[in-house]
Amino acid sequence: MITVTRLGKHIGAAITGVDLSKTLDDDTFAQVSQAFFDNEVVVFPGQTLTPEQQIAFTRRFGVLEHHVRKEARLGNHPEIFILSNKVDAQGKAIGAQDAGRFWHSDLSYKTQPSLLSALYAVEIPVKDGKPLGDTHFASTTAAYNALPEDLKQQLAGLRNIHSYRDYRLKNYAAQQDDERRGIRTVQEHAPTPEQLASVPDMATPVVRVHPVTGRKGLFVNEGHTSHMHDMPPEEGDALLRRLYDHITQPEFIYTHHWKPGDLLMWDNIAVQHKATFDYDPLPRLLYRTTVRGPAVADSIVLQ
Repeated sequence: MITVTRLGKHIGAAITGVDLSKTLDDDTFAQVSQAFFDNEVVVFPGQTLTPEQQIAFTRRFGVLEHHVRKEARLGNHPEIFILSNKVDAQGKAIGAQDAGRFWHSDLSYKTQPSLLSALYAVEIPVKDGKPLGDTHFASTTAAYNALPEDLKQQLAGLRNIHSYRDYRLKNYAAQQDDERRGIRTVQEHAPTPEQLASVPDMATPVVRVHPVTGRKGLFVNEGHTSHMHDMPPEEGDALLRRLYDHITQPEFIYTHHWKPGDLLMWDNIAVQHKATFDYDPLPRLLYRTTVRGPAVADSIVLQ
């Protein structure tokens, strides 16, 4: 029997009494799945997992993605996306150093956006006894529920453009700005034409109904949304800023303080997240698996 302990006001829970290195029986997995979708972000503390075991557990939720950034995949395990500031003997980054600079939902720019992500903490930086590199999560379902009725009506039927190309440009611009200010520099791998061609822009409804829970949420995020669809730029940008500011209010946020052995899993349809870059040059290493979700109803692929 698992134990579920709520951690945040709207989202976040710890699930204990389960060893994810072993294959869960159907009843236990059903309990874990229910607790996950109920709480939108869950942590399984104190796990000891091999890449194969992490892949096996998360694969039970659906088909696993192979991230478009091949340079950040783990060796013979293309399902594992490496998040790390570590470099190899030649000084080359072993994974994505820049992931999570903006509030975002993983792979929201794909024709089949991610259902969930699972991030396993292999190495966590610690300074003065305090773990660094917190991750913040915001519930887009709680944020939607808190909107005034007139704004809910305004948003019905509207679409926003999710763009991988725009995201990489924003990331590069932010890194250049960091370098000018002497704050933090990371290695940014320029996307290839093939990578960009594989992820065309998507016009996706602003309000999305969750395929598992049936809850409505705001499917916009500052990292991957480039602009509103079929709306004057000034008007669209003002609406997006209003939504971004609303979603990231403290009452909708759960902040996770990492420990080695944490497997943290979040619902990419119901939440968005943002990393904290406060640990360089201390080493950090995490492995992410991502489960593909269904296509979003009423979306349009833009060529």
